[in-house]
Amino acid sequence: MSEKYKIGDYEFNTYEEYLAAQEDVKKIDFITKEVDITDADVAVRLYTLIRNKEIVFRSKVGLSFSWYLTDVLAKNSQKLLEESRKKEEQKEQGKKLGMAGGLCILAAVVCLGYYGFTLWQEHLESKEFERLQSMQNLTGQMIQDSYADEESAAAAGQNAGQTDGSDAEKKQKAAENKKKAKKKAAAEKPAVLKKYKDLYEQNKDLAGWLSIAGTNINYPVMQTSEKNGDFYLHHDFEKKESDHGTLFIDARNDYVDRDTNLIIYGHNMRDGTMFGGLKSFMDKNYFEQHPELVFDTIYEKAKYRIVAVCLSKVNYQDDHAFRYYNFLNAGSREEFQAFLANIQQLTVFDQKIDISYGDELLTLSTCNSYIQDGRLFLIAKKE
Repeated sequence: MSEKYKIGDYEFNTYEEYLAAQEDVKKIDFITKEVDITDADVAVRLYTLIRNKEIVFRSKVGLSFSWYLTDVLAKNSQKLLEESRKKEEQKEQGKKLGMAGGLCILAAVVCLGYYGFTLWQEHLESKEFERLQSMQNLTGQMIQDSYADEESAAAAGQNAGQTDGSDAEKKQKAAENKKKAKKKAAAEKPAVLKKYKDLYEQNKDLAGWLSIAGTNINYPVMQTSEKNGDFYLHHDFEKKESDHGTLFIDARNDYVDRDTNLIIYGHNMRDGTMFGGLKSFMDKNYFEQHPELVFDTIYEKAKYRIVAVCLSKVNYQDDHAFRYYNFLNAGSREEFQAFLANIQQLTVFDQKIDISYGDELLTLSTCNSYIQDGRLFLIAKKE
């Protein structure tokens, strides 16, 4: 078992999490010594700095401090409202000034309420994901299950569709094999893995689970039909509206009769949740220290090795440009090599991307503000 680290009542699964918590403790200690956080104005300023990422917390210790600020805001909202009423009662003359003051205080109350409500929503969403993680048994650590049975089963199905002849014949044969496989899959769906059964019963849009050791990425992954393919961009696991959304697979992808490249999308959240942590991979040391990820579909376990970090942009229909998010299947070796040549030009690091025709790929895609409509994406290869 991996060593656990503790600070007070907080327990951490990795040394990196423990160090992040220590840094948060130092920040909180400095803040509380310098200012009175029970003062409403101070609480508002602090909360605004946290929301704007001018003060950044990277652990559950810091998150708890943010929740405490929410309580302060909520309590002071009531006090401000009472003060406003007293001022209105005390002053009959100078009504215009009194009204302006009352409006200012009322505006402050509304702002405080909004700030508190927003942070409380984030808190609830965080707790909901903790509940899902607990059910799935992945909280804070990678599952060290045996992959032998699943890898054997996957290997048995990867030899179909190979034939001699021209590229056109190969494409036609591959298309025919895929149609047959889809018909068979529709008739006989694979059994859902035991550890995902409870979650799948709660929401049958569940497609799998993604986790990267030593990061905050540890979430369910959803998929809907193409008609409503971006539903989980603004909805949580329970299908409630959410600014965070939920990770989801491209609606065009087939993860059962597996495509060459599965694409998972997620928001680049400023609080580091969802795919907010992917930007850390633009640091070469971080990239090298976090080389592996686990993406299980609900039917199959799988490990991947991250092979590239890339920057691109959304290109609209009038642009004749490479669109990494449209590469789902390699119909031929030439098509795969064209994809590789294009992403090689988009890599953040000066490296040769270690993928080849026949590899099963996973792309993690999120927004990035380095350019208008910018995108950051990671490519991983199934091991």
